[in-house]
Amino acid sequence: MLVVVLEVDPAMAVTAYIMIKVDGMTNREVLDKIVALEETREAFIIFGAFDIIVKAVFKTNEDMSSYVVEKLRSIDGVGETQTNVCASC
Repeated sequence: MLVVVLEVDPAMAVTAYIMIKVDGMTNREVLDKIVALEETREAFIIFGAFDIIVKAVFKTNEDMSSYVVEKLRSIDGVGETQTNVCASC
């Protein structure tokens, strides 16, 4: 099992868990690209309805939206995503 844990910045106000379905590429290739994104704090290949789960932190909801729409969805192999925003951490 691969576990990637990165340091969390306390100035970040929005935490989200994002589940991703991978299309046409290996989960490992997609995971490696996601881990390279600045906002990514943890990322795991999982079994179930989705292939990858990502924990990411943001300063604002707009930053979160940009991460999902502009960064994640631009990665080859990223299909459907489901974003779950934490109410409290």
